[in-house]
Amino acid sequence: MKYLINPFERIAGWQALVIGFTAMALTAVIGKINNVAFDGVLDVHSGSSFSFSASFAMQTINFITLFLTMWLSGVCFSKTKFRAIDVAGTMALSRIPMLLLAIVCFLPITPESIFDIPRLAIFIAVCIPFIAWTIALMYNAFVVSCNMRGVRAVVSFIGALFVAEVASKIIIILLMGDMFADMPTNKAFSSGNLYTGENIVAADTLTIRQKTENVVKAFENGDFRAVTVYFDANMSRALPPAGLRLAWNQTVATCGRFEKADIEAMTEMRIENFDVIEVPFLFVREKRNLRLAFNQNGEISGLFFLPVK
Repeated sequence: MKYLINPFERIAGWQALVIGFTAMALTAVIGKINNVAFDGVLDVHSGSSFSFSASFAMQTINFITLFLTMWLSGVCFSKTKFRAIDVAGTMALSRIPMLLLAIVCFLPITPESIFDIPRLAIFIAVCIPFIAWTIALMYNAFVVSCNMRGVRAVVSFIGALFVAEVASKIIIILLMGDMFADMPTNKAFSSGNLYTGENIVAADTLTIRQKTENVVKAFENGDFRAVTVYFDANMSRALPPAGLRLAWNQTVATCGRFEKADIEAMTEMRIENFDVIEVPFLFVREKRNLRLAFNQNGEISGLFFLPVK
């Protein structure tokens, strides 16, 4: 039982690194087959559609951020010298429970969507022990490879793990959205105007339905800057193009690859002082409604992707 949470006194360095890399490669393959995304050092989500390259990229990002944060923490807080290869090897080996979790997901435990509550509860319950096991392995890997003990080891490990989790999540969302969405990005944009096909249309001459159609086309083309043309001042500050891209990537990671928008099913309503238009967006796993709230000046004051009950 001891070696289930601390095998690092026997296995470290290059040997641990090779075993760990092999386990991560298998995790990437099996995770792709099961549609289980390891999109963070400690994150596991099911139901997403992504490519093999995205699956391997997630494993790579998770390992690099984990290794760098743990190594830097050791450099800052350890009172003795240690080898970087030992940190890399033991941290790679500590991710073996994620491979076992990916294998377990061959069982019918992964939810079809976030509304599949029974399977979602089962999936979370299954994931928790494997994540806890991974954390225990990471801590022992850190203690052994960096020669640390006591409160100093606990505090520095927790801080490094928190940074690794946040950093890996942000990097994956910002850099890998296109791998999940499978769509082009950064189409042509002209300040104050929206590029639609071969025409550039002045934003303030359009009806709110025409603006909605152009926003939908911008999402389909991955042109997040173009969407913000119609934002009011508050929306422009609160949701710049980078923030909108982040929100879109999070939606795609949750709902699966974007397929199309059903512009023919557009609906319009009046809520208080806002004209609200909704357009169904179809993803691989779920359907969401894009809701746009226009103010009295015809500017977008709210943008949401709402689950369809």
